[in-house]
Amino acid sequence: MSLANFVRTSLLLAGIFGIQQSAAQQSAESPLKEVQLGANSFAVESSVPSWVDLAPIPESEKPQPIVIRLADTQFLVDRVPVTFVRRATLVNDAASLTSAGRVSIPFAPEYERVELHFIRIHRGQEQLDRTKTSNVRFLQREQGLEGGVYTGRVTASILIEDLRVGDTLEIAYSTYGQNPVFGGKFFRITSWDQGLPTLRRRVVLNHPSARPIAWRMVGDRNTAAVTPKDSIQGDLHRLEFNEQPLPQIIGETLTPPDYFGFRLLQFSQFSNWNEVAIWANSLFEGKVAPDAELKAAVDRFRTLDSGERRIAAALEFVQSQIRYFSVSLGESSHRPASPNEVLRRRFGDCKDKSLLLITLLRELGIDSKPVLLQIGRHMGLEKTLPSPQFFDHAIVQAALNGKTFFLDPTRLGQRGLLDRMGQLHEGTEVLIISPLTKELSTISTRVEDVVNDELTEHGTLPKLGGEGQLEVKHVWNGLGAERLRILVERTSRDQLLRSIGDAMEHRYPGAKLFSEPTIQDDAVQNVFTIAANYTIPNFATEKDGNWFVTFRPDNMLNVLATSASASRATPLGLPVFPFHSKYSFEMTFPENVSVITDPRAQTFANQYFSAIVTDYFRGNIAKKAIDLATLRRAVDSENYSRYAEDLRSANKAIGGAFIINKIAIKSEDASAQVDFSHRLHDLRQELIKKTTETIGNGKLAGADLAETYCLRGIAYADLERHDEALQNASAGVRLNPNSPAPLACRAEVYFHSGQLENSIADYSKALSLGAVDTSTFRGRGVSKFMLGRFEEARDDLTKASELADKENKVYCDIWLAAAYGRLGKPLPESLVSWAAAEAHGEWPRAALAMLTGAITPAGLLNVLAEKNGDDHQMALSEAYFYLGEHYLAAGYKGLAQTSFEKARDQGVIIYTEHIAAGFELARLKAAATSASAVPPTGKKTTAP
Repeated sequence: MSLANFVRTSLLLAGIFGIQQSAAQQSAESPLKEVQLGANSFAVESSVPSWVDLAPIPESEKPQPIVIRLADTQFLVDRVPVTFVRRATLVNDAASLTSAGRVSIPFAPEYERVELHFIRIHRGQEQLDRTKTSNVRFLQREQGLEGGVYTGRVTASILIEDLRVGDTLEIAYSTYGQNPVFGGKFFRITSWDQGLPTLRRRVVLNHPSARPIAWRMVGDRNTAAVTPKDSIQGDLHRLEFNEQPLPQIIGETLTPPDYFGFRLLQFSQFSNWNEVAIWANSLFEGKVAPDAELKAAVDRFRTLDSGERRIAAALEFVQSQIRYFSVSLGESSHRPASPNEVLRRRFGDCKDKSLLLITLLRELGIDSKPVLLQIGRHMGLEKTLPSPQFFDHAIVQAALNGKTFFLDPTRLGQRGLLDRMGQLHEGTEVLIISPLTKELSTISTRVEDVVNDELTEHGTLPKLGGEGQLEVKHVWNGLGAERLRILVERTSRDQLLRSIGDAMEHRYPGAKLFSEPTIQDDAVQNVFTIAANYTIPNFATEKDGNWFVTFRPDNMLNVLATSASASRATPLGLPVFPFHSKYSFEMTFPENVSVITDPRAQTFANQYFSAIVTDYFRGNIAKKAIDLATLRRAVDSENYSRYAEDLRSANKAIGGAFIINKIAIKSEDASAQVDFSHRLHDLRQELIKKTTETIGNGKLAGADLAETYCLRGIAYADLERHDEALQNASAGVRLNPNSPAPLACRAEVYFHSGQLENSIADYSKALSLGAVDTSTFRGRGVSKFMLGRFEEARDDLTKASELADKENKVYCDIWLAAAYGRLGKPLPESLVSWAAAEAHGEWPRAALAMLTGAITPAGLLNVLAEKNGDDHQMALSEAYFYLGEHYLAAGYKGLAQTSFEKARDQGVIIYTEHIAAGFELARLKAAATSASAVPPTGKKTTAP
């Protein structure tokens, strides 16, 4: 199942689980209503201001549906600032007439006035005036309680009459005024790139020479610099920016907000971030004495026994008892309401709630400050000029006992320990409001523990084709726990149970709950858990005698994304960051299923994500585990191809189903059943038969034919038909002499036959040809081990462990620990610590723990007692060999011999441990024959 391009939902709450955003982020579409304005708010057919310079409209022969012939913006910095806008747009097709024929001019009537100068249609040589005949309506969106925002902004919607294909629509208007909350400081942003073919873009800034205004072209694409024409006209300083034509920029989906893909021209009278902080501080620092209600709230919080509990209680009070609603008219767009008033009316927006929380905390003696940020944009403000213009959200910084916490009073569901709360704004550039602030800051907290999400599934199927059971447990931390907490609080129990019960229906039709789910909410640690058990009809599906059981890591869907094209010009934003999640699916099949696949872990890692995919299928137990973490917020465009390839490889490794080949299903006829060892022999005979047919059909050549010979050679080796094995392996080497793979294959065949020096030589040749990997170093190390060259074996096994994936490392370290034991040297402390930490993990970790002293030999056998069937027999084959090595290192030759014999008795002919146990027994027998009847002093033969 892919990690990307799926809607990310909770498996247990499919259909009703959605991301519970803070009210400051909600933007529900609401109906428009028509409003009436005063006569001074909007004037029609007013004259163009004298300071405006009207540029000629460039001619166009471009065939695109819409062409912007001229986009002109001019600013006058004055006591009442003015913005003049003029656009001339050519419409070349009928489908574009609808959008082109409606012009929208947004403004705030409370402090802005619009003068419409003219609307003209250029048709051939005609110029048609539509200024008075166009229909102007004033519309206002009522966002209501769901959106929680009322700004008072109005849109002048102008419907142009008689607009035809081939016409150029020209409109010019001026907007006077600025929100008084900014104290007369001038700042503006205007888009430079238009997103449509544009023949000329011009921006003019006129400002008094005594009022310096900084400018900056903000953009991340590699485009030609635009240098303004600088002139002085009387008392005005004039900057004129021109580019013609503009390069057409096509936006790409999933470009992160931090990336300025379309250039913006920014102006600001603020000279540094300290000036912005001082301005904002003046809004929040109004001295208002707390009234009786506010004091009573403080007194309640003061009774709590720690500063952290007081902060958490005050935060939860403001979050849950003060509903979000914003009336952002005039200065109230940025100036918060009095905390007494907010508490009395029980509603406020982000800045109102933030100031109330700050007031409560300061009354409790806790240092706190307001913080400004932009929702959705984490980085990128460092590329802009200092200005208040990008900020649209306020939160709180609180300091306690040397720790800093960033608290969002518009969120819900946050309780308990402060450092266990979810941090929606992690990694975001912010402006901390204080007269001492000099620069932007970045929210950086310890989030690893509170972004974890773990989904575990365990299925059991007594009979192929029958009904099975599935146990599901999903654990959320941080933001996930808070979202689930709010969802559960807002959902009736019947609806919740119905949703959980139906959650598996999309994956397994007919799935039903067979017991009531368990819901646990640890609000202190901010951990939310849901566990449910299902009956699954037709758990496995059959096709051509093969059986399949599907799985899906629902807690990882849509965490990573891909682009529609193979390359990108802009970064690719990852949908979720930071993120760390685990998924595991374990399936117990009927006893007549026997698959032989050793544990394997594949790691797919780059600078953007890390995915570890672990597979295990031995006997009738199958397991798939995935550990996924995002490492950065966006993929750089130049690295996208590598990222996409790693993602494809990870998705391929994840798969989406356990597959049981029909040859892995034992006959249910008791008379036809054979023991596990005989089944292995039969499977090897079947492999020899198939590879012989493949070689005989003459369709393979080169490396493919060499690989087939190698497969047949290994099968012969497992059956101890060593001459035939060596003939096939050597044929593979002859067919592909410059590849390390056939050499490694022949090295393994030599190992099977006991020709250890030849095995070492072939492994060494494979290394010289580039096979610098775990299997080659491990194979050579094991061969050296069996020759008693333990120092050399230790070196090779150390290298193999360093190169190994998660599961192969365990086996490498087991052999490495055995080598140290045979050398009589102490184990590396890092190996001992790691073995102890993993002692209770998946097999064969217990074997490593035994060899390093973390558990006893009896403890190792107790671990295996929990296994059954063929899985138990395979694990015993390994375990008894490792026990034999442990006893040899300790000097207990008798116990070692018994253990090696038991390893061989399991008959797992395909295992290295089976073969190595034979070598050790032969060595012990030879030593016993040549030794005297009385053991040398100090040499033990039995356990003490």
